Amino acid sequence: MFWHNPIFRRELLGRLRSWKTLAAILAVAIASSVLVLLRWPTDGTIAIVSQGAMLVFRPLAFALTLAVMMLVPAFPATSLVAERRKGTLGLLLNSPTTPLQIYLGKLLSNVSLSLILISVSVPALCACLAMGGVSLIDHVGPLLIVLLAMAIQYSAVGLWISLRSSSSDASLRWTYAAVLALAVLSMGPLVLAGNLSGVVGFIAQWITALSPMSALQQITGVQGAASTIGMSTGWIEFLGATVLITAGLGVVTVRKLDPILLDRARPTGKVQTGSNQSGFRKIAYLVDPNKRKSGIPIWLNPVMVKEFRTRKFGRLHWLIRLVSLCAIISLMLTALAATGTVSWGVERIAGPLVLMQVALLLLVGPSLGANLIAAEVESGGWQILRVTPISANRILVGKVMSVFWTMLLILLATLPGYAVMSYIQPALGGQVSNVIVSLLVAVCMVVCISSCVSAFSKSTSAATATSYGILLIIFAGSLLVWLARGKPFGPVLVERILMFNPAAAALSEMKTPGFEQYSLTPASWWVGCSICLLSIAILSLRVWRMTRPD
Repeated sequence: MFWHNPIFRRELLGRLRSWKTLAAILAVAIASSVLVLLRWPTDGTIAIVSQGAMLVFRPLAFALTLAVMMLVPAFPATSLVAERRKGTLGLLLNSPTTPLQIYLGKLLSNVSLSLILISVSVPALCACLAMGGVSLIDHVGPLLIVLLAMAIQYSAVGLWISLRSSSSDASLRWTYAAVLALAVLSMGPLVLAGNLSGVVGFIAQWITALSPMSALQQITGVQGAASTIGMSTGWIEFLGATVLITAGLGVVTVRKLDPILLDRARPTGKVQTGSNQSGFRKIAYLVDPNKRKSGIPIWLNPVMVKEFRTRKFGRLHWLIRLVSLCAIISLMLTALAATGTVSWGVERIAGPLVLMQVALLLLVGPSLGANLIAAEVESGGWQILRVTPISANRILVGKVMSVFWTMLLILLATLPGYAVMSYIQPALGGQVSNVIVSLLVAVCMVVCISSCVSAFSKSTSAATATSYGILLIIFAGSLLVWLARGKPFGPVLVERILMFNPAAAALSEMKTPGFEQYSLTPASWWVGCSICLLSIAILSLRVWRMTRPD
């Protein structure tokens, strides 16, 4: 029935012809196979095999979950906004195809492609079944159902955001932010509420059901980690939450698919009133037209000023709002979590705070850094920069520093939480300073890597999606290796992999459970600085070549 939907056929066939789809399928197949081969037994002892099967199944389940989170939302996030920018969305809405058929065609095509991605991991899951200790009814079957539910949920979220966005990169940014909120931040209320009873605990439990982690903790058997925060929901509750979210977003999106509702009036601009101000502008215009706005001091990089003035959230009032919001959230999290310091300890507070800070940096950083060069190339502004007397080095420094200062302000705004923790437990002063250095290294890595990716991309959407993918592999992929510590990965290999993750170094400094046995500083700082220097070197060479005459 769905094959007769023209939108479904067009979207699915177009995606299957892309080399990116083939690369994603091969990446999932190779990663799942390697995880199994690393632990495949060399003898025939069934008892030993049965004990190790769950140790292979657990990292495989989390790896597949991460793959769905990274790969599934990208296409629906750019689908409808790309149609509108090309002018084909209006043609579709005025054709005999109904809005429901358009929505179902795009949704089901992405879900079908997600099924292909998930299906390439079936041989690895069957190998876990053959090893023993993992059952089809209790483990493999529920995992496949949860992965399919994630694909449906994230596809619906991407289409809903894509319909309301004005550009592809903005749609990607907000879609990944929504996925991050549903998957990770939804567990925040339960972490803060703990085992509290009453309405607060009940609401926190059901908000946690929005996250696939609540389903994975039941399927993979990580009950110890779940019990520490009081998580009691499973994969059945996650399926119910997915049905509610998908149905609600589907109804809202289909109702919005109307030519009249999609019409957006062009802004009329501001009407200047006041005789004193207009009179001063007339006099200033006669003397020097440039006096109508403040000039750029000679000691400031003009490219950096241009980025702040033209960026949507680069103006001073937006930066002040962003910094104030981050500071308020940091203090609120610390104040709420401090109510449980008697039973939790300060280390229990620091772990979620570090993870939320890194999540905020990963959310904001790639969206800013990926636009530096790719946005100029896509809009044609790079040709204007090439003919200016500004050197390539000055262009590079101005663009990179415009993102770095913004990220640094966000990082500084979250420091009051650590000040409160140092006040509660003064012995943590040295550890807090090491955590701040680790987060600063993380900021540099996010800015340098996303800027380097931007220089090699021709569109902002591709640069944003690639930046998110690379940074998630570094920050989240290393945590998957940590999750499989002991078997199949030894402690030395896990420690070396975690050195590439500054967030893991911050967690080890705060003695977060599971990271206290690793000594990652200062080696992790040197590794992060080396990655930044390599990225800057590649970026400098690329910018220099792009500024040369054709």
